[in-house]
Amino acid sequence: MQTMRKLTLAFTLCLILALPLHADEPSPATVTDISDRAYEPAVKNLLREAKSSITISMFAVTLGGEGNNPMKILLEDLLDAAERGVKVTIYLNTYFRNSEKVRSNLIANTFLKKMEDAGAVINLVPSGRKLHDKLIIVDSRYVVEGSANWSVAALRDNFESNTLIDSPGLAEAKLNRLQDIPLTFPEKPGTKTEPLYARNLPATIMLPAALMEGRRYFTDMLTRANERSLDLYLMLAAQAQATGQKEFFVDLETMALSLGLPRSLSDSRLRQEVIKCLKKLERRYCLIKVKYFHGRDAKVNIIDLPGAVFTISSDLIKPDKDPNNLVRRKFYMIARAYLESKGEDISTMSSEELGKRFGVGRTLFYNARLDLEKTK
Repeated sequence: MQTMRKLTLAFTLCLILALPLHADEPSPATVTDISDRAYEPAVKNLLREAKSSITISMFAVTLGGEGNNPMKILLEDLLDAAERGVKVTIYLNTYFRNSEKVRSNLIANTFLKKMEDAGAVINLVPSGRKLHDKLIIVDSRYVVEGSANWSVAALRDNFESNTLIDSPGLAEAKLNRLQDIPLTFPEKPGTKTEPLYARNLPATIMLPAALMEGRRYFTDMLTRANERSLDLYLMLAAQAQATGQKEFFVDLETMALSLGLPRSLSDSRLRQEVIKCLKKLERRYCLIKVKYFHGRDAKVNIIDLPGAVFTISSDLIKPDKDPNNLVRRKFYMIARAYLESKGEDISTMSSEELGKRFGVGRTLFYNARLDLEKTK
């Protein structure tokens, strides 16, 4: 009897071990310790053997001194990968104590210029946020993560704990995380952020027709207290269509300058003005959802409005230094585009008729027409 039980148990174990794993169970990762001096040769091998992509997210990248030091060799391997057609994407921290010096060095860094010329994408994280990663992802499969920055000291002197993980699932999760990191662009030393959201706009912007129907949206934004909300919504709509995403990060200072706010304002005041408008768009008009990060940037999600759409020229979105370019002129041009989408001609309609149509005083359309006549 005892022997029979043992045979039965052994047979059952064999059946269990023979069963296939469930398809939805993640495959096990291969993990290798590459701490201290093992880091450099392991990373070199990954860069040299990369087939399709290399993504690097790094707190600090330093070239070191003169000569053919180990850091320069590593960077040359990265450049060689880009030149042979590997997609190289780099995320760099810009938040240091001497931030202006760091930005100046980033701009003057000839190696980064070579990388961009070779087709690499260089992403700078806004200086108000610290990117503390020491992360490398190769071919959407291999993940290197640990304590080592890209510096001669880290490669040759420091004790650095690092791990190489062969796991496509982990690589995908890490890459998705990087997609949610807010980005900015290089700044010239001693100047404020450039008005980048007003550049490279598509020729036309699609808007929901509901924004012009009733008094809830654009009509309500015509008051002096709310007119900047109109400009901000148009800029956000343009950004969504330029990127092909309805949810994206916004650098508040960059947006403030893109909206035409004066550079003489302090950075905190620039951010406050944009936050004020974002809150109106979210709470008063229910056109967006927004999350704030340390009061320096925001993640905006544009809410879809049901119904038809119409298009406007992106020229209406760009900030204009002309003091005569008032909100009433902008509203008139939007109304003209809206009516054209319905097969109607605004030039055949009186100011009084337009006022009733859009729920505003007839003087707005009357004065807007005078403004446009002066610019001819």
